[in-house]
Amino acid sequence: MLYELTKGEKKVARAAIDKGLEASFIEGMENFEAIIKKWRDGKFASQKEAYHALYKAIDKKDNAISKRYNNVTGGRYLMTVVGILRDGHITEEDIDGLSDETKEVVRRWMEVL
Repeated sequence: MLYELTKGEKKVARAAIDKGLEASFIEGMENFEAIIKKWRDGKFASQKEAYHALYKAIDKKDNAISKRYNNVTGGRYLMTVVGILRDGHITEEDIDGLSDETKEVVRRWMEVL
């Protein structure tokens, strides 16, 4: 779904998207750290198993990040913001700069999703 934002709203959306991207990186790194800790604690049957677990986790997170954040143009900003908001990576405060009309569109899309 495309929804055109004003120039000011795009700035708010871009800031929210950047914050969401950072949260995704943190989430990934924490997951990778947990796998490495498990490896250090000797909880994998082999080094190969540990390596594959880490590789799969990185690949999965990379795909999720690229699916959401690659090629996000102005027309897709709002849908991306809705996804980030739904995932809890940003809050309502992060989108305070959006117009009331745009916030209503966000609420409706959240209900649909």
